[in-house]
Amino acid sequence: MAEHADIVIVGLGAAGGVMAHEMAQAGMRVIALDKGQRYADEDVEVKHDELRYFVRMEISPHMGSDPVTWRPNAETTAHVLPWSSGPLALGPLFVPPSIGVGGGTIHWAAWAWRFRDAELHLRSTLAERLGEDAIAGTAIVDWPMGYDELEPYYERAEYEIGVAGKAGNLNGNIQEGGNPFEPPRKREYPMPPLRMTAGDRPFSEAARRLGLHPFPAPAAVNSVEYQGRSACVYCGFCRDYPCHVGAKSSSAVALLPRALETGNLDIRPYSRVFEVKRDASGRASGVRYLDLVREEEREIDAEYVVLSAYALENTRLLLTSGIDGNGIVGKYFMTHNYGWFTGTLPDWTNPFAGPAVATSVIDDYTSELVSGDGAVWGSPIIGFGGDVQPVEATRNMPDSAPKFGQGFKDWMRENYRRTFSMYHQTATFPRDEFFCDLDPKVKDAFGQPALRITHDWTARDEQDVQFMQGKKREIAREMGMREWWEAPTAPPYHVSTHEVGTHRMGDDPGASVVDRYGQCHTVPNLYVLGGGQFPTYGAYNPTLTIYALAYLAADHLRAEVGAKATTEAPNR
Repeated sequence: MAEHADIVIVGLGAAGGVMAHEMAQAGMRVIALDKGQRYADEDVEVKHDELRYFVRMEISPHMGSDPVTWRPNAETTAHVLPWSSGPLALGPLFVPPSIGVGGGTIHWAAWAWRFRDAELHLRSTLAERLGEDAIAGTAIVDWPMGYDELEPYYERAEYEIGVAGKAGNLNGNIQEGGNPFEPPRKREYPMPPLRMTAGDRPFSEAARRLGLHPFPAPAAVNSVEYQGRSACVYCGFCRDYPCHVGAKSSSAVALLPRALETGNLDIRPYSRVFEVKRDASGRASGVRYLDLVREEEREIDAEYVVLSAYALENTRLLLTSGIDGNGIVGKYFMTHNYGWFTGTLPDWTNPFAGPAVATSVIDDYTSELVSGDGAVWGSPIIGFGGDVQPVEATRNMPDSAPKFGQGFKDWMRENYRRTFSMYHQTATFPRDEFFCDLDPKVKDAFGQPALRITHDWTARDEQDVQFMQGKKREIAREMGMREWWEAPTAPPYHVSTHEVGTHRMGDDPGASVVDRYGQCHTVPNLYVLGGGQFPTYGAYNPTLTIYALAYLAADHLRAEVGAKATTEAPNR
């Protein structure tokens, strides 16, 4: 016999953490399922282990048990992510995010960006600047809301989870030391910026000499003690790792403990959801899942179902549940091309110390049309001067460096402590030919079909990357880099932990999967939340926007439940 809950939540990352907290606070009985474990403090007290977390990717989906396949086009056979299979896998950045309570926020690098209004109105912006021909062949649309509607939810997320930074635009007034290009915000960040890592000084000083405007990255890492959680201790094991002092603002430490205090939240780890159940009318009636602890299939009946796993997993669950009434689920896959750029400097940069997000950013080229040759979209240039451990560094060496023996040791001894990286985030455009569906051949360890990604880099993507690499070369020369090496403009990966767009939101039920609140058009008591909602993509990390959209959805669902409670007698 199925259990009953007011709401069942699938996936406890950024969006799921918000929904669990908000619905439990509202007095609803919430059961939250996650297919990974729930980490206790003692599980991560000693976590400074590159082999465990970077090489073996312990808290990331394993391609043996949770396969995802990829092909460049619909005429090609898909294979399990070739860049993330086998002993030379690229690392946790190039598979879907963490499995476990906290989701991707367990090991995210914690860049906490707001999107600009131009990115939320990408179609209108490009059409105005370049004309309709510039967006031909794409499926670019405007978001169903603008920045002004999201701003209070961005602020709420920054204060609820804790974000460190320096405002650059307070109510239209440009602030010294912040990002002069950011959209206006109502309040200063809740914490001051992190202390910058050693390599940041030559980077930011070179940028200023070039007339650019570096500023401290907004970081969901405590720069001071916040809400009873420790400040960052600069251990250097942040991105790809859980935080052993709770300074990184994951939903697992910032939201779920408060939700559990209500007594209304039941968290069930090791629970793999197979299906969103529906009744005869087509409404969601709950979920069917495998309890890996009891080794049995179980069911939960619920008034509302929230899918808040990663965009790719949300999409797979919708498709395996037969929820694709308008044929949009899985369409318009988007990701980021990072344009990695690394070089060596005369002085030590000590890249093993401090979090990667303790760095400056140059936003002069973001959300701007930077070339008249096609629809070219800019990106921030982000310093990367910390959180690079020795084994990871061996995966990012120039072609000229020896790969084994004494020469390899000599190169690492001389150069590792002098390296500094820059990257940017070219966002792909939504296109009909880039989509996700169920792989007809590959199944996971539980007999469920794997998700198949169809995506390739376009000439426009490569053009954008090449433009940004040129800007990095100017900065590298000004920094005095002795040598540098660059990733290819069409890199081998097509998953970046930043995948979005596959259950897009919109006001038109015929052209989108969910509305602005994440409420499914065809199954109204089903909410599908996360980066998959994004109709288009920006050049910033998606997580803070995922948090903001989740708070918007939570307010909407609370209002809906309240309205329902005034007209229906409780049945609990």
